[in-house]
Parts: sequence; structure tokens; C-alpha cells
Amino acid sequence: MSQLGLKCKVYYENNCIGELNIVAVEGSNFEFPNNEIRIHCLSPKSNRCSPHSVAHMIASSPVLCKLEAEDKYSDLFSLYIDCIRDRQTGVVLLGEEELHLVAMVNKYKNCPCFWCYTVPSGLYSVCLRMLDLRCLWIVFDLDETLIVGNTMRSFRDKIASLRIKIAKETDPVRKSGMFAEMALYEEDQRLLKQYIDRDSVVDSGNVYNVQAEVVKICESQDRIVRPVIRLLDRGIVLTRINPEIRDTSVLARLRPAWEDLRRHLNSKERKRFEVYVCTMAERNYALEMWRLLDPEAQLIDPKQLSARIVSVNSGHKKSLNRVFQDQKFHRGMAMVIDDRLKVWEDIDQPRVQVVPAFLPYRAPLAETANGIPVLCVARNVACNVRGCFFKEFDDNLSRRVCRLFYEDEVKNLPLPPDVSTYMIPEGGWLAKVRGCGSSEPDRQHIHQNSLSHITDGALYVGLSSQLVESKSTEARERYETELRNLLEGSHSSGGNENQSYLGSSMYYGGKGKLLPPSMYVERLQEIGKRCCLEVFFGGQKVGTGRGNTKKDAQQKAAEDALQKLAALVIMLLEEQIMAVCKAGVQTSNSVKERWEICVMSLCFMKDLTAAYLNELQTRGRN
Repeated sequence: MSQLGLKCKVYYENNCIGELNIVAVEGSNFEFPNNEIRIHCLSPKSNRCSPHSVAHMIASSPVLCKLEAEDKYSDLFSLYIDCIRDRQTGVVLLGEEELHLVAMVNKYKNCPCFWCYTVPSGLYSVCLRMLDLRCLWIVFDLDETLIVGNTMRSFRDKIASLRIKIAKETDPVRKSGMFAEMALYEEDQRLLKQYIDRDSVVDSGNVYNVQAEVVKICESQDRIVRPVIRLLDRGIVLTRINPEIRDTSVLARLRPAWEDLRRHLNSKERKRFEVYVCTMAERNYALEMWRLLDPEAQLIDPKQLSARIVSVNSGHKKSLNRVFQDQKFHRGMAMVIDDRLKVWEDIDQPRVQVVPAFLPYRAPLAETANGIPVLCVARNVACNVRGCFFKEFDDNLSRRVCRLFYEDEVKNLPLPPDVSTYMIPEGGWLAKVRGCGSSEPDRQHIHQNSLSHITDGALYVGLSSQLVESKSTEARERYETELRNLLEGSHSSGGNENQSYLGSSMYYGGKGKLLPPSMYVERLQEIGKRCCLEVFFGGQKVGTGRGNTKKDAQQKAAEDALQKLAALVIMLLEEQIMAVCKAGVQTSNSVKERWEICVMSLCFMKDLTAAYLNELQTRGRN
């Protein structure tokens, strides 16, 4: 790190609020236009993630430069305090990109210091919301992944093709399979013909009449009424794309266990994924098939259907850029569920989770041949990817970033997590699927938040190192080690693990000074992660917990310890503030500096304690 010798005036809301020295970092010689830093606005406040971890996660390039002020008492210092307290960044607009000034703590002096990251315009706000909610993007294919639809014409073509193959086939076993497939086609063809001719069908002696369903056309305000018959016990839905033209009637078969997957994607308690659809089917057909899959519009808001359901023309490959179009997204936080890999652009193939094709006519028993429906396994894979991604984000990236100071080198920063690290390659994904079976689907869900471990329900999906492809060797090693430890039972509590000891230097440094706020994060994370039946601090017990189960006891002990320790720190901070008030010399620069540090630390501790208690309570409920 070397001094460039350049000073830039800093403007916020068209007012000059101070000056910053530009400090170069290795591999970058960035300079601000006209030697001016014009802060357009502050980024949205973060409820959970540190601005540094978010900026590092999505940055287009490493740190551009460092910024350091000499004047402690300018308006720039107030903006610096606001950024630390409210977990915000200063946003500088630069063409199609944004520069985010991330407030950093200086080891040696109390002055405004920043690291500067470049991010595509608008991406920070979008990704901050996703990371705060613990949410990822997921893209689904339709045909032969979630659903299979046929018209009278397609039924005739497939039956005719099978008859030709049967006439040429000499193997009796293969010929028998073709006859069985043709019989299933003919049975569904008869149902579809009844629906077209009479607007009703007869199934197992029962008559089912059409039900009128009002559908809003997403590209306009028009509404149409479609005649629909739902045979949900058989996973069959009959609909008409154009209600005025009976030849547009379609018989659709929904893939088994779709409802389990749909409920998991967006449960009442938590939104786990933002859902998109990318298909090569015709657009009106795709919109109607998705409506059949999500009739209550729980996964995609009706106002967003036009943007989120994307049809790719034949001859073109699918890509995430086509899916999101003008919308902001980060490729490292997006995964795809599709039955084919090669239809995707090369850059996106590592993020595609390939599932076996849905073939209800050719292989009707394949869905449960491994003891559990394919979409239940897909749900577990998505769970595993999401859980591992945020575990890496919390335990590695965020934790290490919280320890950084302004003076630290930028070349040793951790790699951000990427969903492709945790995908299972094609051909290996069903290797251990039998272990996923459960009478209660919810038991297979992986509990995920920043303080949790991967649960046993995810272990059967991609346990071995042969099933994990990783671009980050470091992340993959941690991932495999975690899985190995879980298999060996290394997470079971021993006798000495019922106590967590933390030194009395948690809040004060060697000379009785308050440690920087980043140190509080690290220590409180340790309490949150290592809390057990009893929590000790400085040799004294500060938290106890009793419950019907060990988990309940740990939960209560953690909450008790956090509340008591936070109350202690807040009390000490308030005493220092009162001492400053009684001194009656608030015009002194040293007293003013002490006052600002105490107030900042007090606000920080209150917010931090509330956030961690909220996370612990969420963990207890789940």
C-alpha cells in the first residue's frame, strides 16, 4: 500500500464535507474523476450483513483503493459514524457502475477511513436484500422437468412413431415396453378427446366437468376464462390455451412431489428462493403451464410473470443473462434445475443441477424407483446448496471480513461463495438418494441461518467428494470436512463442551480502551455458536438454560448470556457518557472524540444484541 499524494474533496448532497487522501493498493491505480468524490446517496441499511461482506461478495474487481481523512471533526466524520452505526456505504455513481465506500476501523487513529469497491449499478441493493433474507435465485425448466404437456396432434404423432418402432423391433422385451408406453398415450388421448368434445371426462367411473378459471393476461389488463379439469389424484390437468379454439386443448401431467418442492421454495415462515422460469416452449403455453403449477401465485407475483417467465427461441441456448434480462442479479447466487445441461451456455453450466427427465409414459415408475420422488431429491439438493452457501458466507467470508482493519492488505481476502461449489454433477446425483426418505417431508428440510450447521437430512445428497464440483478449493475442503465430521459424529457434545469461556478482554484492550466494534461481532458470534447449558465469562457463570431437550437448554442459555453481557457493556458505555456530561467541557476535542466513540459503541451494541437475539430465537423456532 502506497500513498498517491492525491487529495480529493468529498461532496454529499452538493455540500463539501471534507477531504480524503487516496491510498493505492497493489494492482490498481484508480483515480476519481476531477479529483472529486461525489457521494450520491447512502446504500440501504442492512438488517443482518456487514456492508463489507456484501460489497466483497458482489464486487466486479478487488478493492480499487483506500481512502483516509486527516480531519476528525468535519462533516465527513459524521457520515463515517453513520455508515458504521447503520451498516451503510457511501455510493458514488460512475457511469454504469457504482463505487461503494465501505467504512473501516483504523488500528492507530480515530479518523474516517474507507475501502472502495466497484459494483454494477443497482446490484448492491438487490443482493443486500437477498443476503439479508437468506435467499437465492432459482431457475426452473418446464417440459420434462416439472411437467409434460400434450395436444391431440402430439399424441397422434407419438403413437404413430411408436407403431413404426414396434414394427421394426425384434427384441420382445423392448417391444413389450413400447406397447405399454403406447397404451398410456392412448389412455390420455381418450381423456383429452372427451374434454375437447364434451367439456367433461370420465375417470374410474366418475364424471368430472370443467371449472371456469379466470386468468389475467400478464402483457395486458385483459382477462380470459379457461375451462379446466383437475384430476389431482392422478397428477393430470386439462386446459385450453385459447378458450375459443378447442384444438389448443392440452393434457398436462404434473411431476410427483411438486407440491412438496413448491411449499419449500416459499413457505409462510420464510422465503428461501426467488423463482424464475426458462423454457424453450411457446410463450402462451409456458405461461399456462406455470399457472397450473402455481395456481395461487405464491412463487411468482402475477405482476412479475411477464419478466420472470422467459421463452428462448429454438436454435438459441439458455443463459442466465437471458433469464434476468435487464434485472440485476449475481451469477454466484443463482442455480438452475433442468433435465438437460447442454441447452445452457457454457458459462452457466456449472450452476445447472441436472435432474432425470420426467417421462410418465416411457418410464412411469422411474419417479419412485429410488424410494423417493425425484423432486424431493431436487428439493434436498436446493436445500443443501442454500445451506452450504450461507454457511460459507457467514462462517468464512463475513467472519474474516469482520476482523479486517483499514491498514490490512487486500490481497489475502477470502473468496466469496458460489453456488456452483455445491452442485452435484450429472450422473452422480442419485447415488445416495435412498437415505433421503422420510414420512414427513419437512424433516428433510435443512435448517439454515448464520448460526446453524448442516443437518443430517442433507447428508445423503452429495456426501462424497466425487459428487462435489468446486471452483474454490478452500471452500470445497471446508465443505467436505464439515460433511465428514458430521458423518463421524464429531459434533456431538462432550463433557467439557457444556461451558464456553471467554476472556475478560472482550470489551477492553490492554490500556482500558474500548475495542473496535468489529471485535464485538467476533466475540458475540463465538457465544452464539458455542453456547451450551452454561456460559462462563471471566470465570463467572453469566448464563444458564434449562429445557425439555438439550437444544432448548442451549437456546435459553445463549439468550440469557447474550442479554447479561450486552447489558453489562451498555451500562459501562452509559457510565462513560454520563462522566463526559458531568465534566462540563464538551468543547474539548478529546472529550468530543470520546463522546462520539461512546455513543457510536452504545448504538452498535444495542443493535448487535437485538440482531443476535433475533437469530437465536429464529434458530429455536426452527
